[in-house]
Amino acid sequence: MEKDTTNKEASIDAAPSGCPVKGVGYKASSSADDQPRGFLRGWFQSSNSDGGVAHSSALSECPVKGGAGAIPASIEEAAQHSQLPVPGQKMPLSQHRVISTIPRGDNTSDQPNDDAAAQKNNEGRAAVPAHQPTNSSQWMYPSEQQFYNAMRKKGYNPPIEAIPSVLKIHNAVNERSWLQVRKWEKELHNNEEPKLVKFVGRPKDLSPKAFFNSRVLMTQEPFDRHDWYVEDTDGGEPRRYVIDFYEGKETPAEQQKQTTTIMKPPSMYIDVRPALDTPGAALDRIVMAAREALPGLTAAFDSFKKSE
Repeated sequence: MEKDTTNKEASIDAAPSGCPVKGVGYKASSSADDQPRGFLRGWFQSSNSDGGVAHSSALSECPVKGGAGAIPASIEEAAQHSQLPVPGQKMPLSQHRVISTIPRGDNTSDQPNDDAAAQKNNEGRAAVPAHQPTNSSQWMYPSEQQFYNAMRKKGYNPPIEAIPSVLKIHNAVNERSWLQVRKWEKELHNNEEPKLVKFVGRPKDLSPKAFFNSRVLMTQEPFDRHDWYVEDTDGGEPRRYVIDFYEGKETPAEQQKQTTTIMKPPSMYIDVRPALDTPGAALDRIVMAAREALPGLTAAFDSFKKSE
């Protein structure tokens, strides 16, 4: 499932959730751009009849910064919402919140705050979002009920029976992305236990690499993008990683199956690499490319370093 030296195709065998999974919901609109595409179309193109009401909702700092109506609920956004069922809800949803394996980095403040103020005042190091427990050392995902409530408040009306699957897939994609970040940190910065300070959704912003690939090489665009900030163990500014999510290819048989089943594990490419914010980040990309191209030499070099 290699797309390039950093791209990994994730055939997720779990069920879904927010940010990286594009179009998690159907919004009533005549524009095709507002409707889910790819592997999620089969889940959400037929909405329930119990009618969602569009409300403005406060967005948290992490995935999907686009404002109401742009992209469905993300992890952090969903986690802000109530655990109470919406009026007329046809079936109960779990209120249990799953703790991720992603350690939360230290922040300059542990006080709940407005996201815009956090980004302005802390200059890249956001305070603990109000939806995250201040005494937790790991990021916590929203519950099924919170995720559903967030989507309804954004004007989406997803089939409620699909929410557990969508949330699990979303969580699984985030975990897979974190494994790739850990690889970069371990191999290039000797950081065995990296911590995530914050993550920002940028679904409408093409990274330079994605722009070149899609405009010059005529490959597909990513359906979502995240920027993840990892704590610098030396006390410097957090390292920013760019993560592009690409829809995997499906055979005609798989496409036909998608129209007849409520859930099918998605196929996608996850391209993780450090953002080119510093010369060191560019060097990191070169070194990682060399390590991937020469695995035997890399293994010998790593073994030599450990023996010193």
